[in-house]
Amino acid sequence: MVQAISKEQTFVSNLEQFVTKADKFITTYYSGFSEENQVREIVQELQSLVSNTDLQQLEIDYQDYCEHADLLADCDDNAWF
Repeated sequence: MVQAISKEQTFVSNLEQFVTKADKFITTYYSGFSEENQVREIVQELQSLVSNTDLQQLEIDYQDYCEHADLLADCDDNAWF
């Protein structure tokens, strides 16, 4: 079955892409061959990650997940077998 891509999956994908680019930047930076344009590139990538992420919605989704997990835990605690 094909499922729609969730907001969480999109966020994780964007974050993984950024981390890959950041890792490449850090490797280049500490090798001593870093240039100013590479610094600008990583700053642009960070801005892109922030603009592609709805942090407020992610926080709401996380709170919903926590509440759901708490309710399930409460049900398990109160179960009479």
